[in-house]
Amino acid sequence: MITKFLIFSGIIIVSLFLAKLVVYILAKKIAKLAKKTKTELDDLIIAALKKPLFLIIFGSGIYVAIGQLALADKLNTFFKEAFFIFTVLAGVYLVLSLLQAVLNWYAREVAPKTESKFDDQFIPLLRKMLNVVVIVIAALIVMEHFRYDIKALVTTLGVASLAIALAVQETLGNVIAGLGIIIDRPFQIGDRIQIPSGEIGDVYEIGLRSVKVLTLDHTMVVVPNADIGKNRIINLSYPDPKLKLKVPIGVAYGSDLEKVKNCLLDIARQLPEILNKPEPKVYFLKFNDFSLDFLLICWIDSYTNKFAITDKINMAINQKFIEQNISIPFPIRQLTGEIKVSGGA
Repeated sequence: MITKFLIFSGIIIVSLFLAKLVVYILAKKIAKLAKKTKTELDDLIIAALKKPLFLIIFGSGIYVAIGQLALADKLNTFFKEAFFIFTVLAGVYLVLSLLQAVLNWYAREVAPKTESKFDDQFIPLLRKMLNVVVIVIAALIVMEHFRYDIKALVTTLGVASLAIALAVQETLGNVIAGLGIIIDRPFQIGDRIQIPSGEIGDVYEIGLRSVKVLTLDHTMVVVPNADIGKNRIINLSYPDPKLKLKVPIGVAYGSDLEKVKNCLLDIARQLPEILNKPEPKVYFLKFNDFSLDFLLICWIDSYTNKFAITDKINMAINQKFIEQNISIPFPIRQLTGEIKVSGGA
């Protein structure tokens, strides 16, 4: 009995030594060689291998050591099955570690070099999907080993999946639409968009079920992906943040139309916030009931400055028209011989 115990202890000690030796070789010797390469992938793989290999080698040593003891058949069977489960779990740990290493390498070295942000947004989803797939496969292996009827289970899961799909049809529709948004990329995080309800805001988060938009009122609006997928979305940030401003203005009948045009163009050219290219334009649109309607069109470098620059333009127009004696008319209506002012500019 003492001899078997000594052998048991010796195997455990040797397996622990071998496990630490393998980790040491990986960390000190092989890692040094890996650092000389241009890519970081081998470094990440080596780091991912250390803990799983340590567990596999040391766990195998414990199993071999237990086999040297004179245990009852039930205990031997128990440890045999326990070691099988341990092996599967260690294998899952090893595979997941390697997958995470590859995905981390891709996120660090490859994704930043691509013009598209699709991979940046898809990697977290792919990481979760791979975790689920590996865990499900491991569970099926364990169930097969213990002689569970996998076919019946798969059939049951299929029927249950159909029932669940019908119950969560709306959620699945949002998830599918979310994948479409990630692949098609109509907008990205940080873009300013106009959602189907008409509100304008910045994309805060793109999820599988919904898109979170922070409106200009600093209110978070959660929009289901299905609504975005079947409606028109206006992206103010694409292809660049430049914005066309349209400033309507009406002047009184009898005004010098050329003078009005020149005044509006002078204002647009003098404000530094307005771009020279494309050049500002002024159009005489129509003869309205009470006014001659013009439209000033100009471009600014960013949609974020829309309200501030519109304010500057309107203030400048008002001041310029006062200086040039250009009148902005009041709408009037004549009722039963009386003239009533219905509004003012």
